[in-house]
Amino acid sequence: MAIKPYDKDGQTCYLIKCTAKGKVKGSEVRRQKDLGAVTLSDARRQHRLLQQQVKELSMEKENKSLSWKEMLELWYQKEVFNTIKKSRTLLDSYNTLLKYTKDWFDKGVDEINPMDFKLIVHDMVEQQGLSRSRVKAVRAGINKVYEWALMSRTIKPSFLKPTLGVTLPKVSSKKQPILNRAEIKFLLQKAKELDHEYYYVWAVALSTGCRSGELWALKWSDVDFDRKIISITKSYSQKLNIVKDTKTNEWRDIPISNQLEVLLKELKLVTGSSGYVLPRITSWRRGNASQVLRSFCSSIGIREINLHATRACFAVQCLESGVDVATTMKLGGWLSMKSFQHYIRLAGIEVRGATDKLDLIPENKQEGKLIAMQVF
Repeated sequence: MAIKPYDKDGQTCYLIKCTAKGKVKGSEVRRQKDLGAVTLSDARRQHRLLQQQVKELSMEKENKSLSWKEMLELWYQKEVFNTIKKSRTLLDSYNTLLKYTKDWFDKGVDEINPMDFKLIVHDMVEQQGLSRSRVKAVRAGINKVYEWALMSRTIKPSFLKPTLGVTLPKVSSKKQPILNRAEIKFLLQKAKELDHEYYYVWAVALSTGCRSGELWALKWSDVDFDRKIISITKSYSQKLNIVKDTKTNEWRDIPISNQLEVLLKELKLVTGSSGYVLPRITSWRRGNASQVLRSFCSSIGIREINLHATRACFAVQCLESGVDVATTMKLGGWLSMKSFQHYIRLAGIEVRGATDKLDLIPENKQEGKLIAMQVF
């Protein structure tokens, strides 16, 4: 009991102190009161009254909910800001939530429910025609904020995530455009003939499956011609303008094929003095490399792809050439089988030959020879 006696002018006086702390961070209340010269019994009675007042104030603070915008800003300050230079993932989530949860900004966190999230999903899919992956990004961002708020005791444990129990609508998926082997060869042949500034970029991308940022950050010190290995250890972030770890924070080695070895030795004569493997192209640094590739594909009459799709082309060519799934994933830096299933479907290796033994359609023969079917 925080009842402290002290002497003043020869009289015994009392100072009382009370503290109450709820389950939510920030709900703690501290109060003290100088009672002066009173009896001990009166001091005890005053202490009980103050203790009750402090408890009520603490409960009031605990029950007063933050607005969604306030909680979002707290999450940014505590979690996002310190990780920006290491990873852009949380910052992307923050910007996504700023864009798609504007209607929640003035709502108390305790007022937001699954119906509110359903309205966001409906608007994104039906009104804006956005992809399922974009909706999933919003859901993941909301979950991150609520999970942080619960763990940091910013909100009460009884608060439920508004995404709980909400099923996302199925959106028809579109097959990603990629180039087959003939188109890849045609693309590189034309680019070489025209001395296109991106020729080496496209050739190395299609031969290694590297991401754009990994290609930009690749240095000649990462290329070991003796061991015939390229080490991928870093990546360039165009948005942050820094070189950082790879997307998965994992390094990997890529073997140098005979064709790639010839290309790299030719390329070293061009860029060797810069220290970087690939040329420093202004439009690439500014984030316009995909637009350049699409335009070039269109001009030579093949399917239009962006620079990131060269990874899909690489994966499919590896799988079609007989490289097993595990090795292909290791070469391209894919960690999740779930995400890599997309490339397996593009290659069609899981269904190839599955119907060869059905033997259902009868053959028309006469004296052992097929009769040509006449079409009317």
